[in-house]
Amino acid sequence: MYSRFELHNNQVELAGHEWRPEDPKAAVCMIHGIGEHAARYDRVGKCFMEYRLGLMGIDLRGHGLSAGKRGHTAPRTEILQDVDLLIDYARENYPGLPIILYGHSMGGNIALDYRRRGKHRSLIKACVITSPWLVLQRKIPWYLYQFSRTMAVFMPDFTMNAKIKSEDLGNSGILSVQENKHLMHGKITVRTALDGFDTADALLKQQLPSDDSTVPKPFLLMQGDADKICDPEGSRRLARVEGENCTYLEWPGLFHEIHNGGAESDGSEVISTMAEWVLKVIRN
Repeated sequence: MYSRFELHNNQVELAGHEWRPEDPKAAVCMIHGIGEHAARYDRVGKCFMEYRLGLMGIDLRGHGLSAGKRGHTAPRTEILQDVDLLIDYARENYPGLPIILYGHSMGGNIALDYRRRGKHRSLIKACVITSPWLVLQRKIPWYLYQFSRTMAVFMPDFTMNAKIKSEDLGNSGILSVQENKHLMHGKITVRTALDGFDTADALLKQQLPSDDSTVPKPFLLMQGDADKICDPEGSRRLARVEGENCTYLEWPGLFHEIHNGGAESDGSEVISTMAEWVLKVIRN
């Protein structure tokens, strides 16, 4: 079971969740996806504890128990500051231990962004990225993208339906017993969406700005080939762009939340693969 903590970015209260083992070997800072919350990673946290890995994550602003309009996880500059605070928490509570940044879906988009231009990116040992928002299966028409750009200027917190179906996320048996399902929502604001699209485009084109020459950290990139939300081709393209910095694994038959499996899997093998990769990285 997780414990709770709170972080504050100016007036924004962020709810934190932590799975801490005895005598931890590393601190894993987790960023969840759109419409969900950190407590949904209880299975991941419990497994990581068996590997003596501490897992901690915040409910992103606009999500879960954190403050903010539902689905408004923007502007990106402030979201990166929220990640700063999470890493500061890890540094304070796991002094001297390696820090791993773990992001899923929109959280993968944010983590990849942070890996390039986050304030504390030099403190991160490596990243774990699953099913990142790079290329969506549901293509966005050009006119709708341009409309979003206009709305993001005048009404950045205008809310849209993300149109994510629960049956497309993971194994139905796993999802059905998760707690706090009332905290889930299918909302995203135009500024949040625009930040995600623009970051994804810059990552794939290697155009994400960076203010110094910090060497990008290695990362494990994983996705299911049955993902109906994020197109696996986006991850394949990023793996080619990043070359030796990236270890890419594609899981047959797994859905968007690969840690929650697919039709025939509960995702346990994915969670243990993440933990084993982290242990290998911190030993090097």
